[in-house]
Amino acid sequence: MGAVDLDPTSEGASCMGLQTLIQLNEWFGNPHSEKFRQAKERNNFGKVSAGPGNYQELIDAYKYAGLNVNDAGWIAYLTRLGTVASPNLEQGPQNIFDIAQLRDKCLRNDVGVRTTIHKPTGPGRVSTDPPKGGDDQWTIDSPYPLPDQQ
Repeated sequence: MGAVDLDPTSEGASCMGLQTLIQLNEWFGNPHSEKFRQAKERNNFGKVSAGPGNYQELIDAYKYAGLNVNDAGWIAYLTRLGTVASPNLEQGPQNIFDIAQLRDKCLRNDVGVRTTIHKPTGPGRVSTDPPKGGDDQWTIDSPYPLPDQQ
């Protein structure tokens, strides 16, 4: 669907935050790293609910795991991602729930996760994709910009 957006001059990097993408991939990309081990020991992602307002639970789970979630852009993005109403009101909470469930599953099973962004052609939907073609990482591919930001 999308590729890792690590170009600091790109539109996605400016809002989503280049440092946020780097941090997510550093913490969750390598199951043999110290950061992954710490996140695994402090894994609260499985406690994120599927209902409205769950974006705050995901933010809290990231903080508890040890990530620096003080970037206003990242907090604003997760809030918007969790409240997107396209194609329906359930889409936002589903986006957040999908991210949290995959983080939980991969931490519990010592599997890396790559975080990418894509420009949506329709609803602002998060995609969680299994490893492909010899790759050993799952992918969380998040929409950016969100439909109401285009």
